[in-house]
Amino acid sequence: MNGKKTNIWIKIMIGVVIIVGILAVIPGIVWYRYEEPLVTGAVVELRTEEADQENEEQTDAEPPTITSITEEWFQKWAKGHEGWQVPPSYRLKSAKIVSLDELEEGYIEVHYRAAISGWSRKVVQNLQLISTDTKNEYDGEWVLRWKMGKDAWVIEEEMSPVQYQIQTPEFAEETKEPQTAHFAYNKEQEQSYYVQDGVLYVTYDGGETFLEVPDGYDPVCGTPNGLYNEYLPENSYLVSEALTAFVGYQNRQTILIYSRDQGQTWKQNVIYEGGYRANTFLSATEQYCYATFAVDRTGGSDYYGTFRSTDLENWEMVSQPEELYSNATCVFWKDDHTGYYGKYNQYYLTQDGGASYELYELPQNEEIIDELGYNPYDSLEAMYQEDGFTYMRIGQGDDGDYARDGKLLKALYQSEDGIHFSFVEEQLDTLEEAG
Repeated sequence: MNGKKTNIWIKIMIGVVIIVGILAVIPGIVWYRYEEPLVTGAVVELRTEEADQENEEQTDAEPPTITSITEEWFQKWAKGHEGWQVPPSYRLKSAKIVSLDELEEGYIEVHYRAAISGWSRKVVQNLQLISTDTKNEYDGEWVLRWKMGKDAWVIEEEMSPVQYQIQTPEFAEETKEPQTAHFAYNKEQEQSYYVQDGVLYVTYDGGETFLEVPDGYDPVCGTPNGLYNEYLPENSYLVSEALTAFVGYQNRQTILIYSRDQGQTWKQNVIYEGGYRANTFLSATEQYCYATFAVDRTGGSDYYGTFRSTDLENWEMVSQPEELYSNATCVFWKDDHTGYYGKYNQYYLTQDGGASYELYELPQNEEIIDELGYNPYDSLEAMYQEDGFTYMRIGQGDDGDYARDGKLLKALYQSEDGIHFSFVEEQLDTLEEAG
C-alpha cells in the first residue's frame, strides 16, 4: 500500500517538474520570436473616405497632423514594449509622452518618460534611455522625420536632438568659421584660473579678485590652427599659494610660466627644446614639479615625456610606461616615488619613481552597473590628494552620454593606500560655456 502511495507521489512530482519545465521554456520561445517595434520604417495608415462615411462620428474629424500621427504611433510603439511576451531587455512597464515639439516641415521632437522593472537594466542601454532622479524611471528622446503619403505616414529617419541640431543650416553657418569657446568661471574652486577677453587670470579667493598672468594667454591657450582652447583640464595646471604654474608653447619650445608669490611676480623658463601641443599635465610634490607633455609626433600619435625639477630652471627626464603614446588621459604624481599614468580605462602605477610600473584596471561601482546594465565611467580624468586620501575622478570619455539634468556625470573614488579605491559619489560636470 505504501509502495502505491509512493509511486503516486513520484508521478505527481514528475508531472510538476514537467509543467514547470514547460512554463520555463514557453517564455524563451516567445522572447526568441519577439520583434522590436519599428521607429524608422514605422507606418501609420490613414483612414479612407469610405471608412469615414461608415462611421458618422468621424466624418467631421480634423485632418491628421504630425502631432496627432506621432501620438498614435507612440501608443503602438509603447504597447509593443509592454507585457511578459517582451524580453526583459526590451520591456517597459509603461511609457508616456512628456512633450512634442514640431520643428521644420516633416520633423517633430519627442520626449517621453518610461518606467522599467528593477530587475532588468539592459533595456536602458538598448533603448538609449537617460537616467532621472526617480528610481526606475528614465527619459527617452528622438527627432523623427515623417513622410506623408496618400494613404499612410512613414517615419523615414530617427535621430537624437543633438544630431538634428548639427544638420540644421543655422548650425552649419555657425561652424563654417571656427570659433573659440569661452567658459564661465567655476565658483566651486577656491584657487583656480579664469580666461576672459583674451587674458589669463588666476584667483586665490574663490573669484573675489583676479590676477593677470602676463603674456600667458597665447602660449597656454593658443592652438596650431590660430584659435584658442580656453578650457584647461584638471591636472594640467597648478594654482596654490606655494606654486602657480602653467605649461606653454612658444618659439618651438615648451615653457613653464609660474609664480611663487601668489601671482605678484611671474617667471618663464624652458622645460624642453621642442614639444607639441596635446594633453598636458602638471604635479607638485614636496621636492619636485613634474611636467608631462608631447615631445614627439609621428603618424598621428603623440609620444609623451615626463620631466621634473626642484628649482623650475633645470629639468631632468623621468622614466614612464613605454605603452603611453597619444592616449594619456591623466598623469599625476602623488609624491616623489608614486606616479599615476591614466590610459582610458586603465592606469599605470609606479612606486619607485618611475623605475618600474604596474598596470591596473580602473575601479568600478557594481550598483551603477546593475542599475544601468553597463559601466559608463571608463576614462581617468583627474587625480588629487586631500586630507590624507588620494582621489580619482573618472569620466565617460568622448562618447559619454550618461547625464542628469542635461549634464554629464562623473564618478569620484578615494583611497587610503593609493592602490585600492572605493566609490564615493557621482558628480555633475561643472564645465559651463560663458553666456
